[in-house]
Amino acid sequence: MGWRVVHVSQVDQLSLHLDNLRVYQGDLDVVVPLNDIFALVIEDLSCKLSSRLMVELSKHNILVLLCNQQYLPECLIQPVSGHFGQYKQMMKQLNWSDETKDVIWSGIINRKIENQKVIMRKHLVEPHRIEKMDSLQLSLVPGDEHNIEGQAARIYFNSFFDENYTRDSDDYIENAALNYGYTIIHSAIARTIVAKGLIPGLGIHHIGERNPHNLASDIIEPFRPIVDHYVIKHPPEGYLTKDYRIQLINLLHAKVQTDKKQHTIIRSIELFVSSLFDAFETGESGKLKMPDVNKMNFHES
Repeated sequence: MGWRVVHVSQVDQLSLHLDNLRVYQGDLDVVVPLNDIFALVIEDLSCKLSSRLMVELSKHNILVLLCNQQYLPECLIQPVSGHFGQYKQMMKQLNWSDETKDVIWSGIINRKIENQKVIMRKHLVEPHRIEKMDSLQLSLVPGDEHNIEGQAARIYFNSFFDENYTRDSDDYIENAALNYGYTIIHSAIARTIVAKGLIPGLGIHHIGERNPHNLASDIIEPFRPIVDHYVIKHPPEGYLTKDYRIQLINLLHAKVQTDKKQHTIIRSIELFVSSLFDAFETGESGKLKMPDVNKMNFHES
């Protein structure tokens, strides 16, 4: 599996050269082996891409993100099929019961809240706020019918921002940074879901009719605190600079503990998606291999 995340801006052309991505920028001519690439993030709207290159990127299961004028990811390109046993995997997914989905979802939210509490402790949030999170976590039931996730989120974000803060407010530049980081990780999860032969639109809890990646929207939840921690620790100044955007993209190379070992986010995502099959076969959320942010290291570019 590839590991490089290639960020492209102010380039003339991207093309295929043998089994490599070829980048033209003025007199600069660089090649990167396709086997090394996990994701390609393109910010230059004037950049030319050859159809032949796009086909090969798809064959190599490389995540391709096209950004808009505001440098925010706008378009995700992924292969139509990405797994040799896709039909078998899809049939397993279609047979996941609603009861087991509820159990798995509560397990996902439990880990998300646990990771949020870790971030709160890292930033020395008042103990009484963390105690409220503990209390909410104990109230979690299969399916989270009481929306413990939402209640915890309010306490969590209000611990770092003022009481008027909301996640959908454009008045906070931190929201733009959070959304950018979430989108990068969400896209990486969507790519991995397809690579594992699953149906991306068929979620565990999310059922958005216009969301083609409901399953990724489920899986991202325990990964969100990783982005939160970075943005809180390194808040953007006024707007998202190119360097800051690159740092958010590089969160894919941050390391967290998953399955009792330190792994990059890319690898942690793969372990999580693969573990879904064991979790649904046994009906036990404990089979899920989810990220633990107690031990977390950011990639230094």
